[in-house]
Amino acid sequence: MKQKTVFILKTRGIGDTARKPAEDAVTAIEESVLARSVYDRGSLATHVASTRREVRTFKGYADAVLADLLEVHK
Repeated sequence: MKQKTVFILKTRGIGDTARKPAEDAVTAIEESVLARSVYDRGSLATHVASTRREVRTFKGYADAVLADLLEVHK
């Protein structure tokens, strides 16, 4: 996930200094149990048939992690 973040920010022309806080945030999230398990579960759901309930549960977790990372509710 960190590689994706760095790629996106570099593509947007964000410099090294401005990119550092986002990279640090992604690192912290990757190290968090919830974020890693959400990522792993999403990866599994992509490759194995899942029920609608499982997908909705995963979406809720992913929404929570992204909202916190992007600070969209402040």
